[in-house]
Amino acid sequence: MSTDLTCTLRVTSHALDITTAFVRSQRFGIGRPIELDVATPRIAALEYALGALAGELVNGLRQFAWRRRVDLEHVEALVTGELEHGLAYLEVVGEDGVPRLAGVSVKVFVTSSDDVAVGRLWTLVLDRLPLLNTFRTAVPIQLELIVTP
Repeated sequence: MSTDLTCTLRVTSHALDITTAFVRSQRFGIGRPIELDVATPRIAALEYALGALAGELVNGLRQFAWRRRVDLEHVEALVTGELEHGLAYLEVVGEDGVPRLAGVSVKVFVTSSDDVAVGRLWTLVLDRLPLLNTFRTAVPIQLELIVTP
């Protein structure tokens, strides 16, 4: 008997730079693959991917803490993705290479009175998150946990 789970989304586009993803009873818009304009109204696909990774870490830590009755007052993540050959995507003359993530850095800040329990929880959570473990096979990821009382 297989224990594999399946996640299915429907993604559609009817206009330039406007893509909508539908999952369960939810939907969200996705902008261009890479976005350089800070004033654009849409979130880029790359930004969604990095946000999803950080969200998985934050929510995963919260879920595992709840299951084990570890008190977490606040959890926040700061994620940075370094893109190599980003100008090749934009077809800048003279730019070669394949645009891809060269590295990802995630700092997770936790406020808790039990830093030892949070540290043990962190180790457990890192082995249980599917997106993180998928990313780890494709790109170097630097993870840092910072716990304050």
